Amino acid sequence: MRCLIVYDTVYGSTAQIARWIAERLEGFPGAEVEVARVGEAPSPEGYEAVLVGGPIHRGDQVLESVREYVREYREELAQKAVGIFVVALDVAGAYFRGRVMGGVEYLRAFAELFAAPPIYGKVLGGNLVPPRLTSEDREGLRDFYRRVRATKDIPYRTALDQGAAWEFAARFFHYASR
Repeated sequence: MRCLIVYDTVYGSTAQIARWIAERLEGFPGAEVEVARVGEAPSPEGYEAVLVGGPIHRGDQVLESVREYVREYREELAQKAVGIFVVALDVAGAYFRGRVMGGVEYLRAFAELFAAPPIYGKVLGGNLVPPRLTSEDREGLRDFYRRVRATKDIPYRTALDQGAAWEFAARFFHYASR
């Protein structure tokens, strides 16, 4: 099965996860995997399976560059076994003041962009390393933490999990092979 993994990243977490997914998929007999950042990604033509992913950054949606790829190849993707993944610190989500936020809600919004529903999707954990943030991201997070924790300190956080990425890849391959 020829698989294409298309992703974009801001600080590198999603690139790492895309590599982990590819590593696991390459362990299956007959799997050929290509990984491409969205700006250099080919058309899905010629692939049986396509995984599309990106981080949740500045809002509750995957990066615009990833959404644009989906819009551009919407009809071609409808003919493929498609998996989606989003990378976020909030993998569980929560219910807050009448609204479901984070977690699987990120997937629902992303999945709605596709002409045919993806066969499988997962929220995978990301990384927050304050010194690597742009000044704009740093200021936005300081404001966020002032509101939710009464502090302006941005904590180091990681939810990167190779095992979760491998499990996602294995389940996707199983479903795509049916």
